[in-house]
Amino acid sequence: MSPASNFDLKEEIRDYWSGRAAGFDAAPGHRIDDADLRAWQRLIEAGLGTLDGRMVLDLACGTGEVSRALLGLGADVTGVDFSEAMLGYARSKLAGRSWHGRLADAETLAGLPDAVFDGAVTRHLVWTLTDPAAAFANWFRVLKPGARLLVVDGDWVREGLR
Repeated sequence: MSPASNFDLKEEIRDYWSGRAAGFDAAPGHRIDDADLRAWQRLIEAGLGTLDGRMVLDLACGTGEVSRALLGLGADVTGVDFSEAMLGYARSKLAGRSWHGRLADAETLAGLPDAVFDGAVTRHLVWTLTDPAAAFANWFRVLKPGARLLVVDGDWVREGLR
């Protein structure tokens, strides 16, 4: 990238994920099929507790797979993503449900008020953060006191089991 470029790393990341939106659910590890849905819901309940009627934030919601699992647990879900393409797929998939999509950077959560969510989930996001300390501070900023954050991530660089 040349020094005169107006294109920054955040734009590059957004463009990368936007370009993958159409085939995202077909990629291994992204679509939560019916066989895995209940396992995901058990993991979410173990991390966040009972969600029926609670407000939960799905950070970098992508095409809405984790949001779908949260909705199945009775949560009122706000999905945040900074890819309009990803949000478009999530909106189509979750239309008519208690889901609210929001175009925003999951690291800054600009425009989201403090202390409003009863829980938050992020899947496959932490490894992409450009400023992890600031992101975690913002995530805890929007959570109510005592609310929990569930982080599901992996080591996408090294191959093998740990």
